[in-house]
Amino acid sequence: MPRRNARQPEAPEGAVAYGALQHAIGYLIHLAELANMQGFSRAFAGTGVTPARFTALELIACNPGIRPSTLATAMAVERSNLVAVIRFLEARGWVAAGAGSNRREKSLTLTAAGEAALAGLRLRLRAHDAALANGCAPQERRQLARLLARIVGARAG
Repeated sequence: MPRRNARQPEAPEGAVAYGALQHAIGYLIHLAELANMQGFSRAFAGTGVTPARFTALELIACNPGIRPSTLATAMAVERSNLVAVIRFLEARGWVAAGAGSNRREKSLTLTAAGEAALAGLRLRLRAHDAALANGCAPQERRQLARLLARIVGARAG
C-alpha cells in the first residue's frame, strides 16, 4: 500500500455528508465569503487593491473629510490595522490627508487620481458582484442583500 503524506487528506469516495452544516447559516455564509474573496481576487488582479483597500477608498469617497478613527469604526477594523491601508492609498496618490493635530485626526479626501481610480475599481466590483450572484434572479439578489444586511445589522438600500 502506498504511503500517504500526513498533510494530504485521503480523497473521499463519493459525496461527503455535511450533517448539520448543510443548512447552518454561519457555515453557508463562510462558504459564500470564500467564494467572494476568490472572485474579488480575480476581479481586482493586477491592481494591488484588496477588499480593505477598496472599502476604505469607497468610504472616503462617500464621506469626504472622514477621520481615520471614524473610518476604522465604519470598516470594523482596529485603527492600527488601517494605517497600512491609508499609506497604500496615499502612496498611489488616491487619498490626501488634510490638517490635523496628529495622524488619527487628519481628515481624508480623495484626490482627482483617486476619483479616476475608483471609477474603474467600481466597474470591477460590479462585474464581480454580478458574477457572485450569477444564477440569482434580480429579486433574489435584492432579497439576499436585505437578509445579509439584517444579519450584520445594516440597512440594505
